[in-house]
Amino acid sequence: MAANSTVAQPFDFLREDLQTKQRGLWEQAFRRLVRNRLAIVSLCVLLLITVTALLADFIPAVAHHPADAQDYGSLEKSPSADFWLGTDGLGRDLWARLLEGTLFSLKIGILAQVVILSIGITVGMLAALGGRWSDTLLMWFTDLAYAFPDLLAIILFRQILLGREWPVIGDGNPQIPGFPGVLLVTILAISFVSWVTVSRLVRGQMLSIKETDYVTAARAIGASPLRVVAVHMLPNTLGAIIVAVTFGIPLAIFAEAALGFIGLGVPPPAASLGTLISDGLDHIQTNPIEILWPSITVATLMLCFTFLGDGLRDALDPRTRK
Repeated sequence: MAANSTVAQPFDFLREDLQTKQRGLWEQAFRRLVRNRLAIVSLCVLLLITVTALLADFIPAVAHHPADAQDYGSLEKSPSADFWLGTDGLGRDLWARLLEGTLFSLKIGILAQVVILSIGITVGMLAALGGRWSDTLLMWFTDLAYAFPDLLAIILFRQILLGREWPVIGDGNPQIPGFPGVLLVTILAISFVSWVTVSRLVRGQMLSIKETDYVTAARAIGASPLRVVAVHMLPNTLGAIIVAVTFGIPLAIFAEAALGFIGLGVPPPAASLGTLISDGLDHIQTNPIEILWPSITVATLMLCFTFLGDGLRDALDPRTRK
């Protein structure tokens, strides 16, 4: 018993030293990120857009008018004090619909990453920590999923899921038919084809981490495999996972916008950025503002997430540590 405690003490010291160094590395990464002005400005813009869209969802006065309210006396109005961005061909407030569409697209982008991380981390860990046969089988399955064109696979999965009755999906709110179902189905469809990158990333990170000295030391003092993964291996992959999520959100938003543009988005009268662009295309000659603002919003979201992802990648890159 005494021998075991004698052996454990140096390893406890090493563990505490490692945790101190990890905290120091995260602090250094944060300082590097703060010095990246483009990334910080992008983060502020993203927070501003997200908070405004959320406030409009919880405080109707922020949007001035209901997003689906039609005023046939104000068809295709120019921007004014009452209608900040004007109205569309059905007299609906473009500002309110832009906020609703932005919130819907952000939900798709963020919630899809939750599902993608759940699938990708699980598959990546099983491939890295399992035997040779499980690694080969899972990577073969990953390569098979990677072979399908993304947009085509998303459309295929979406149509398959919407073509069946599921206990969770249903018709949802009768005022907006199918909205919750389409939201869930779109998230699942995007996730089914986007987890591959995360799984490969996690597998590669864990294959290199599991041979390090601190993982060997943790095993030597009797740590269970679950503890080794949860305490020593998974936290050391967080940097790469955070960067992958930051780049994955705009890809999911763009995929949803593409679906909405080709008529496979949320059904009317609900709005998404893709459906707003599609609706505005019909009035591009008479009311170009209708297509201009949702297009600018999509571009802004994608650019800001990309700049933020670049900043996080530079901040968390070990080669930039001094």
